[in-house]
Amino acid sequence: MTFPIDPLWAPVALRIVLGATFIVHGLPKLKSLKGTGDFLAGIGFKPGIFWAFILGATEFVGGIAILLGIGSRIASGLLIISMLIATLLKKFKWKVPFTKGNEAGWEWDLVLLGALIAVFILGSGNWSIDQMMGWIWG
Repeated sequence: MTFPIDPLWAPVALRIVLGATFIVHGLPKLKSLKGTGDFLAGIGFKPGIFWAFILGATEFVGGIAILLGIGSRIASGLLIISMLIATLLKKFKWKVPFTKGNEAGWEWDLVLLGALIAVFILGSGNWSIDQMMGWIWG
């Protein structure tokens, strides 16, 4: 018995969800560079405003890239670094439990990290600019 939908469409679904997620998380960081910068400086990333721009731009532009399927492996690679740092900070520095009931533990970061690793391995897949252009880095 075969599944009625071609599994090659899986990266498209993953790209849509991940891209949208990172776009909506990156844009507020860019809109509030000072606030994000103050937070980042407070946890040791100095100068904070520089890292706020790097983080916000990586999430926002990376989200767009993943959504469109252009350079998805590069974008997901950069976002893997970001999510790995976020997960490790929550787990080891702030001692946040895996799950906190109604509040986010580090389980959400881990899910995003796993999804980014999948995009990094699978590439952009169908309906992507990378596929249309024949780029291997997608």
